[in-house]
Parts: sequence; structure tokens; C-alpha cells
Amino acid sequence: MNTFRLFVVASLFLGSVSCNEDQDSPAAVKPAEAPTEAKPVAADPADAPIDIAGAPIDEAQMAAMFPKVALNAEGFDAAATSSEAIAKGVALLDQVAAAYRAAPAMTDTVTWAVKIPGAEQKDSLTIAFGAEQDMTVKAGTSQLTSLGGNLYFADEGVTDKFVQIPLDGTVLNTLKSKFDGLEFPCPHLALRGATGAEAVQAFNFGGSAFEKVAGYQQKDGRDQILLAGGESDLMISIDPQTKFISSIALVLTPPGAPAGIQFSVSFTMDPKAMDALATPIAFDPAGRTAVDSLEKMQPGEQKAPTPIAVGAEAPGFTLNDLDGKSVTLADLRGQVVVIDFWATWCGPCRKGLPSIEALAKWVVETKQPVKVFGINVWERGEDAKAASQAFWKKQGFSFPSLLDLEGKVVTQYGFNSIPATVIIGSDGKVVTVHQGFDPKGDLTADLKAEILKALGTAG
Repeated sequence: MNTFRLFVVASLFLGSVSCNEDQDSPAAVKPAEAPTEAKPVAADPADAPIDIAGAPIDEAQMAAMFPKVALNAEGFDAAATSSEAIAKGVALLDQVAAAYRAAPAMTDTVTWAVKIPGAEQKDSLTIAFGAEQDMTVKAGTSQLTSLGGNLYFADEGVTDKFVQIPLDGTVLNTLKSKFDGLEFPCPHLALRGATGAEAVQAFNFGGSAFEKVAGYQQKDGRDQILLAGGESDLMISIDPQTKFISSIALVLTPPGAPAGIQFSVSFTMDPKAMDALATPIAFDPAGRTAVDSLEKMQPGEQKAPTPIAVGAEAPGFTLNDLDGKSVTLADLRGQVVVIDFWATWCGPCRKGLPSIEALAKWVVETKQPVKVFGINVWERGEDAKAASQAFWKKQGFSFPSLLDLEGKVVTQYGFNSIPATVIIGSDGKVVTVHQGFDPKGDLTADLKAEILKALGTAG
């Protein structure tokens, strides 16, 4: 089920040895709960995330994957961070909050992009405010509505239930007390109720904790306010006429992340104020039953899929490669087949693919009766095939990759996270299964040994 938790990609990318099918969706998380097996990196090595081989994550390697991100503060000179400039920024932020409070009704579309190594995750939401506390937010398949003193939450993926809770004073208070801190990747709701120093707190989403205005300047026809807090900062660009926010640039250091890891997140907004909404705020239960908590709305706990067992018959498939050529597993009977499930957005996959490339080169050099394939799964975007092709070409891999964009084959093999590598014997049965990425292991050597054993030539 989708909710409005921001920076899921960032938080789950850290410390991961595997990636889940839903990991790339910034909206796909329940409050205070991650949808994957990934765990945050801990300071104590004994508490560090462990992969299936029992090896701790190498934080230095993880940090090296992230390019240096310049803080917004680097674009503010001494004059823009002087006490006089800061005072102007504080006064302007009060005017911004006043403008949002004064609008009888308003709409906005917020689009954000999270930059991570090798990918950019994009998402958006629409928001509408009516009279008093009536409002609605739509993100993906989810909708949160405040109407007539009640807060409603519904999701298209749950057709039999919706959440209905009486407002606990304000919408924000209700989200904090009844929705376990469910938050918005936008400041509107807080700004419409903010006064004075509270306006700074309106921008504390996605794990950030901004404490003060740190600068002010005029640039590119916009007023810009700099907020600072810890190792993160945020720049707000404001229309000087309306005092509405046109964009936000955030540099975030996630709590508990290895030193040097930061994420750049950009927001664009299109706020419009009006006397009344063209379409009044409404909520349609559509035949669903009301429940009083998110927990009761969740479907019953489902048993996690089990990876295919060694010795089992490998599920057959026919998939196209990146050039459109069809590959059928049954046609390869009599040869050993290695398949590696991966995605462009999966950091552990990208770290592991060079090991598969080394294996593929060894197969060719030693003339082994073995076929090696990557299988690209769960790819996102308007042209997932093009993204996969571009990545493969840039890496220069010598072995082919097949496309399983809908994830049907990876599901047949029982995986809900990647990378995952399977060796299939010449008889069509599974020889070995590797899941996750071990930065201290030697996957190539392990796969070579397992292939030779399957061929009966080990030793």
C-alpha cells in the first residue's frame, strides 16, 4: 500500500545487500516501517547489517558509490549569510506562512526527484485545501482526506477497507498521534497553521531536522531562503509577488548513514490560490468498510516467498534480450545455465555484476559448455527497456541480458529481492542459489567451482 513517506529510496539504499521489488517507489511505505529486508547501517560492527553469507557491509565501499553533493550553503556568499540577511530571511518566511494561511482555498502539484548513484527516482502528489481543515492529498494510488472533522485514508489496492479517524485538534496532530508520524513531502499543511519560528519546522520531512534560517538572497527572479540543521540544508525559492514557494532544493544526510553519504532532492511546485475550489473536497468510501487504524487496513500477513530449492526443476521461460532476440531456457538443455537477476536502480546488483562479467569471460576463455545471462527485473520508468540498454552498453558487459520487466520469471524462482544468481544444471535442475551481495566474498570463484562441479570436472 502506498503512503506519503519520503526518501524511501535513500533510506533503503543505505546498508542494503539486496533490493526489494518496491524499493524504488518513494511512496510505497507504511509509516515507520520499511518494505524491504534492508536495515540501517549501525555504528557498532556487531549490529551492522549482515548479508546471507554473514559478511558485514563495507561502509567505505558504500560511501564510495555516492558522488559528493554540494550543500546549498555553497551558493550563499558572506553577505547572504550575514545577520542582516538572516533577519530578512526570517521575516520573509513569516510572510510565506501568512500567504499560505490567508488563501481561502488553494491547489498545488508537488514533483520531486531523488538522485542516487546511477538513477533518479521521481514522484509527485497533488494537494487541495478548502475551507477550515478540509483538504485532500493524492499520491500514487493513495488518498488522504480531511473533511467534516474526520480524517480518511484510502488506497486503490485495498478495495474492502478505508481508515476513518476523528480529527485530534488538527490534521497534523492527528497524523502524529494516530498515523504513527505519517508525513508529507511538502510543507503546505504545516505552513497553513504555522506562526513565527514554527515556519522553519514545516520543512522537517524525510528525516531532516532544520533548526534555523541561515541565509537569504535574491537570485534568478526569486527570493531564496537557506535553512540549516545538522549536516543537511535546504533552499527555498519563493515567488516575490505571491510569497508562494516555487521550488525547494534539499541536501539530506540520512540519520545513521555512513560518513560522506548525502542525497540531493529537488522539488518543484505549482501553487494556485482561489476563493473556492472548483471541485469541493469529498470522500467516497466506494462500498468499503471503515476501520480505525492503518494496521486494520493492512491485508493479513503473507508468507514470504521461498527461493527455489537446490535440486528443483528450474522454471522454464522465454524472454527477449536487449536486441529483441528470444531466448528459451528449454532450448539450452544439455548446457549449464547461469542467470543473474538485477535492476539498474539496485546498488547491490550493480556492485555484483562485475563478478558475473568475470565469470562470463572465464566461460569463453576456457570454452566451458555454459551460458550466462543477466535478467533485468522490476525496471521502472516510461522506457524501462531503453534504460536497461543504456546501462548495459555503458558498462560494456560481454554477456547478454534478458528482460523480465514485469517480474514474472523472478517470481517463479521465488525471489522478492535482488541480486539473485542461479546455476541450472545440464539436466534442467537447480544446482545452486546465491542471494544478496557480499562485498567481502568472491562470487566469481564460488560460481566457477560450482559450475565445474556441475560439469563433473571439479578438481
